[in-house]
Amino acid sequence: MARVLVVFSSVFGANAQLAQLTEAALASVGAQARVRRVREIVMDDVVRPEAAEAEIVSAEDLDWADGIVLTSPSHTGLPSASVKAFIDEHHDSAVHGTFVNKTFAAMATSGFAHAGQERVVDSLNAVGAAWGCVLVPPSTADPTINKLDGNPFGLSFVLSHGRLPDSEVAAEVLREYFRRFTAVTEALAPLRAATSRGSAPGKVTDGAAGPASGEATGVRRPAHEPTTIADQLN
Repeated sequence: MARVLVVFSSVFGANAQLAQLTEAALASVGAQARVRRVREIVMDDVVRPEAAEAEIVSAEDLDWADGIVLTSPSHTGLPSASVKAFIDEHHDSAVHGTFVNKTFAAMATSGFAHAGQERVVDSLNAVGAAWGCVLVPPSTADPTINKLDGNPFGLSFVLSHGRLPDSEVAAEVLREYFRRFTAVTEALAPLRAATSRGSAPGKVTDGAAGPASGEATGVRRPAHEPTTIADQLN
């Protein structure tokens, strides 16, 4: 059974609603889901209760997952600051190969059409690529998704008064998409098993001696290559 982590950023509840619908869609296609939220760093004092019910995402959740779904509102055509902080927080794990060969999906919401949804999913997909994940975009090959959603790069939803306007249509889109996402995630299980490294630098999965500092299992890095967030981010 594929294990899928759904991570969302939400202040007013729309992406929390989307994450719950995603959890139901995953269950309907035979996947095991966890729903987690990022720590909101902007307007955290006005987060609505329905957006604060989920647990904060942790490194253990990311380790557990075979696939990762990251959903964000569009804030001036960009992912939320809270999503960016989450990404930066787990940069060291990415450098050490924790996310290699996990599947990845990006989703976005906005208050009106043409408000940066494609820009948001493009930005999130870039994160999945940098993490070594296998991107599973909706594509243009599914007529149901083409008709009801229309974004081949990542599912995106236009809100009405801060909520999904038709949860039944959203649920249909999610079921259609996550059927394929789950199948790809399950198909990649042998590859993940062969390349699994875990979140901690130097973690070993085959009983061999641990690698030297700055070297993830099975990956040799030049001594000068930066391996921490302090080295790589300004």
